[in-house]
Amino acid sequence: MSQDKKFHVQRNDSRELFDRAAINKLLDSEYVAHVGFIDQDINTPFVIPMGYSRDGDRILLHGSTGSRLMMQIAQGIDICVTVTKLNAIVVARSAYNSSMNYESVMIFGKARVLKDSEKELALERITDKLVPGLWAYGRPTTSKENAGTLIVELSMEKMSAKARTGDPVDEDEDLALPIWAGILPITTSVGKAITAANSQSIPVPSHIEKA
Repeated sequence: MSQDKKFHVQRNDSRELFDRAAINKLLDSEYVAHVGFIDQDINTPFVIPMGYSRDGDRILLHGSTGSRLMMQIAQGIDICVTVTKLNAIVVARSAYNSSMNYESVMIFGKARVLKDSEKELALERITDKLVPGLWAYGRPTTSKENAGTLIVELSMEKMSAKARTGDPVDEDEDLALPIWAGILPITTSVGKAITAANSQSIPVPSHIEKA
């Protein structure tokens, strides 16, 4: 974790998360990161959802060599990668005190464009994060596809993580009100595989059934 105060939680700092194992678990459990940056050409902020993979102490992102985000990243701009997991809606006795139970991490810095010699391993990491086993099972990536894909890594050196758990926190004077308070859990799971119309004669492979 960075020692720079500007990367630490400013509000409700008691919720800041320092457990690296918990941060890694969060990053490994989610599929979408929101990547924030300022487009240097038009001086306008953008936040773009992207698939990602954590590989050790780095986050891997990939996209088309012609995309706005990837072209800007290649120029060495500062980015912020945010991953959030929503665990519950917290229902208090008032709208003001209702909240969410969540885990989130923000990673800051300048991403590095991977060289051609580094891209295959990175593509394997990203592919098997999103679809475990697909790299070995699927058709190999072509040279044309590789040439059209830009992959960058962002070090996890500068990051800030935050989490909220537990019951709603009501005002003392609200506790006697005959109003229900509690938690509405939210879970995300992968459902049973649905075979594509043009793949009906092929059985679902084991790595997909286990996903």
